[in-house]
Amino acid sequence: MNHRIALSFEDGVTRFITCAADQTVADASYRARINIPLDCRDGACGTCKAFCESGAYDGGTYIDDALTADEAAAGYVLPCSMKPKSDLVLQIRSTSAVAKTQSATYTGSITGLDRLSPTTVALTVEIADRDKLAFLPGQYVNIAVPGTDQSRSYSFSNAPDDKSLTFLIKLTPAGVMSEYLTERAAVSDELSFTGPNGSFFLRESERPVLLLAGGTGLAPILAILRTMEASGSTRPAHLIYGVSTDDDLVEMHTIAELGSRLAGFTWGYCVADPASAAPDKGYVTSLIRDEHLHGGDAAVYLCGPPAMVESVRKDFTARGIHPAGFYFEKFALSGTASPTEVTEPATAAPAQVEPAAATTVAPQPVPVTEPASVVTEPTAVWSDGRAIAGQRIFDVGLHESLGAGVRSPEDSTAIRAIAGQIMWSAGNGLRDMDSGAPLLPTGSAREIAGQPIWPTLDSRMPRARRPRFISPGRFDGKVVLVTGAAQGIGEHTARRISAEGGTVVLVDRSDMVHQVADDLTRDGQEAVAVIADLETWEGAQHMVSRAVERYGRIDALINNVGGAIWFKPFTEFSATQIQAEITRSLMTTLFSCRATLPAMAARGSGVIVNVSSAATRGVHRIPYSAAKGGINALTASLALEYADTGIRVVATAPGGTEAPPRRISRGGSPLETDQERTWFQAHIDQTLDSSLMKRYGTLDEQAAAIAFLASDEASYITGTVLPVAGGDLG
Repeated sequence: MNHRIALSFEDGVTRFITCAADQTVADASYRARINIPLDCRDGACGTCKAFCESGAYDGGTYIDDALTADEAAAGYVLPCSMKPKSDLVLQIRSTSAVAKTQSATYTGSITGLDRLSPTTVALTVEIADRDKLAFLPGQYVNIAVPGTDQSRSYSFSNAPDDKSLTFLIKLTPAGVMSEYLTERAAVSDELSFTGPNGSFFLRESERPVLLLAGGTGLAPILAILRTMEASGSTRPAHLIYGVSTDDDLVEMHTIAELGSRLAGFTWGYCVADPASAAPDKGYVTSLIRDEHLHGGDAAVYLCGPPAMVESVRKDFTARGIHPAGFYFEKFALSGTASPTEVTEPATAAPAQVEPAAATTVAPQPVPVTEPASVVTEPTAVWSDGRAIAGQRIFDVGLHESLGAGVRSPEDSTAIRAIAGQIMWSAGNGLRDMDSGAPLLPTGSAREIAGQPIWPTLDSRMPRARRPRFISPGRFDGKVVLVTGAAQGIGEHTARRISAEGGTVVLVDRSDMVHQVADDLTRDGQEAVAVIADLETWEGAQHMVSRAVERYGRIDALINNVGGAIWFKPFTEFSATQIQAEITRSLMTTLFSCRATLPAMAARGSGVIVNVSSAATRGVHRIPYSAAKGGINALTASLALEYADTGIRVVATAPGGTEAPPRRISRGGSPLETDQERTWFQAHIDQTLDSSLMKRYGTLDEQAAAIAFLASDEASYITGTVLPVAGGDLG
């Protein structure tokens, strides 16, 4: 018997494979030409370690060093050893690009173009190879807009097995898709799209669900409801549908019909406009009743604009609501978004994973898909505590600095533990800039599968949201595009430029970049987040088109994406790992420069700041060093080639930099063996020995150099690489 396996990658791409009951998932993946991380193939190394969100399986045979008993009990698996007993959903610890795969592209024809209201269009598409398109209810695709080089993201509103594909599209002034649909589109037009994408989808379970939909965020919720109906689900479900005006209300008859056929389903709606004819006026939070939460056993699925998502989260916090599962997807309308909104639509951001039903999964997983939200001030912690499967990790009341130690697990107010492992430990907070790994092997934040659950607080780490050094007004009127802006050097640079008056476009493949943009807009600055995978040419194009579409220009590009993935002697690197290092630390900058230069050249001005590294002379990360050497050559050559167009190209070369633990792994395996720790320590020793100042730099010191080179103060500097490494010249 064959089973369908969904492989969900870190960059939001989901690929489906077929796996026989007597076949390992890794073998099935490689036969489908999807190269998930893999070294040993016999359960000895742990390189392929993944998390099983849903389904039943035989874990197979492996050694404890590859997968501990606690990890197995929590739902972690080794694809090289496991065999499916049902359909599965696996979280893969790498990007689709590293796995040498990508979202599939499909071409179809428009068969329906229905104006549901003055503000909303229902789009129906049919494709010839429908049987090849598999997706999970709630996922989305990127639809290419005919006649343009742009695409827009829309969630399916149909069930996965429906023949026709349907989407709900909000019409927005100056929107490229809106203009196409209202002025040029016709039935029989050809459309192409890529996907499926996203980690917002219905999890298999029998627990009750509360569905919250804002505007066209109703689309993935309809897909979920239709899937529940098709499967004969009897789990209790309640929908609250909220819109801004009566014109935005759509698919009411569809919801009513589902209500008549779907056992245990109830629903209500509200309109924010006080002049509405709706019986309930206001926002979805006003309609959430205690009975909808089933005593905390309900899973919440929320899809809507960022303001709605944040409103619900704050409401839950204020009311002390701790749902068993909380999944959300933020989206914003392109073309008319306010400065407080993000422009990338339908970007999946699962906040927490609902455990699947005990009847279908063995063992019961305790997944962690998003590290606990971290704020920069040490005295502020989420007031309700982050929860995993309904169990709080941080209890209410931990509002004081936690760096001194950990309270006993027996204490009723103590930090929660998983499988007896306390989730917080005090001590060393010093981390390597590139790997995010601790400089000392003990005292770091507790990790699961190499992912820090809560970063260690340390007095040496930056605490304030605002940068330490500021030159007010230095970037007034400038539009600055910062890549890798969700954390680390990129985040600090973006915060500094924003504090100095710049309009920042924050680019990252992690949804965490929305948090940074939200912080800056709350401070009254103009900032917008864009989700893009810059390891691909399409991602770089998307980033630039979003910035130019919104602001009309790019004054400065700061290429910050990169970082070593593995630390070991060169002969220990596989060919795949070498390619992954080059793609991460060189191709991202090459693609971004190529995508940005035409817009700058057309205006006759601009500056590109590439973040290189002093590691061009280093040990145990040779492919990374080669990539950064390429960045230096790229900087010098581009500066020469584009000097007559008014464009400056410069670079900084950071040395070791003290930073909080990375909240998103680069994909390398954690340091698990004595040999791996020895190799990593040799890299640390060399980094410190090469610095004349014998210390690591700070994020503020790195951001200061980047901001200077990006500013008009450096107008007579081009083709230069500035070492920022305590005297290490690289």
